[in-house]
Amino acid sequence: MLENDLTWGMPGMSENRYNLAGWLSISMAILFPLAFGIGIIQGVIGAAVFKYTGPTIGPSDFLFVIFTGFSVYILIMFRRLLHDRYQFHELDVLITIAIIWNILFQIGSLALKGLLFTIWPASETAVTIVYISFMSVATISMGVIDIIFAVKLFKLSDMGNNLINALAYLGMIAGILEVTVILSPLSLLLVPVTCIIYGLVFFRAKEDVEFV
Repeated sequence: MLENDLTWGMPGMSENRYNLAGWLSISMAILFPLAFGIGIIQGVIGAAVFKYTGPTIGPSDFLFVIFTGFSVYILIMFRRLLHDRYQFHELDVLITIAIIWNILFQIGSLALKGLLFTIWPASETAVTIVYISFMSVATISMGVIDIIFAVKLFKLSDMGNNLINALAYLGMIAGILEVTVILSPLSLLLVPVTCIIYGLVFFRAKEDVEFV
């Protein structure tokens, strides 16, 4: 524990980790639409070439696993940044919940896909009901997390950090879209933008460390 504290206290180490977090955030802005695009291609190829219209498991799922891994690291680093720069701890528990949610959602998505893949062909109605139920619970819970996250983040508005404010506004908009379920697909458009903002936040933090 002491070793970790000392490591974080070293300017060079903090600078490198913020820099890494920044680049990972930018890469997430590319990974997310890329994974979706490949997923669509998987479905099209399956339907056109193999006459298969069921769930698919392929490269897109691997990219989403990487995206989830990156997002967990980004959340951990963002919590560290809030501690170091603003002595702000109100998001500690919520960030932990968000990390657990990301991991469980990824595991649940893969498990559901695997289950449907093994029992296919199955009743399309039953598959649709199961899938919609899973996604509805997931999006509503994520929406609640995003809204509370944004509300707490707005408390830092007095610090004058426009990037932090932008994250709060994006989180609030995404959360509202997600809890409606019907409008939740629109929230996906905000993911790459949010990732880029996170990247800029970390790059600015890196510059602050260098300046100090």
